[in-house]
Parts: sequence; structure tokens; C-alpha cells
Amino acid sequence: MSRHRYLCHVRFSDVDVYGHVNNVKYFENFQEARLAFILALAGDDPGTGLRQVVARIDVDYKRPILFRPEPYLIETWVTHVGTSSYALDARIVDEQAASTVYSTAQVRLVAFDPGTQRSRPLSSEERSRLEQALADAVPA
Repeated sequence: MSRHRYLCHVRFSDVDVYGHVNNVKYFENFQEARLAFILALAGDDPGTGLRQVVARIDVDYKRPILFRPEPYLIETWVTHVGTSSYALDARIVDEQAASTVYSTAQVRLVAFDPGTQRSRPLSSEERSRLEQALADAVPA
């Protein structure tokens, strides 16, 4: 898997009184794309999917996203794999003109044990899937 692609449609309710997508919706859109990416990494067995919590997310707003019938493209890829955490980068672009970047995000996720409510090391299977995605990510 290289960069994961997620098509995101803007809903009329996402648009604020200024005519552009409200800044909070960017986080939701990045989350939808991130969840789709993680499920894609899990493959045919989502029960063994990555279990993690978001430790940090930074979003940069480059250009306003406007309501339109065509979806925007959100690309997500792995940038780092650590002992118990990993990092993803993402960006919202115009699918027709990928050079038009509307927003970027950097996310740090930490493997989480719901029983102990603490971080845990990534399993060998999780690490393998993440490292393969890291190796496959193509720089922009």
C-alpha cells in the first residue's frame, strides 16, 4: 500500500456562514480518512487491526475548502514507526489538481491496551503492516 486515498464529500452542513468548511470539520475529515487507512492496513481481519489512541494531531489550514459536488481527496501515509507509537501524515487536495493543497495534518498514534488503560508496544504484526506501509509511501 502506498498513500491511502479517501474521497471526502463536503456536506452542506459542513459549510459555515462565511461559505467555507468550518475548521472543526477538517479534523473530522482527517479522522474519517485515518480510520479508512487503518482498516485497509488490517486487511481481511479487522479484529487484528491496529488499536491505538491519538496522542497528538496538528492541522495546518492552507486554503479554504468550499462546498461543491466533487469530492476532495485525502491522502494518508505512514512517516514513522516507533516502539509503541507511529506517525501519519495526511493532506487534503483537489483530486483534479493534486498540487492544490487545502490542508495538511500530522498525527501521532500510540498503541493502547484497553485493559490496563496504558500504552503498549506494537505487536509484531502491527509493526510489520506499518513498516510495509512506511516503505511503500511515495514522497510528494
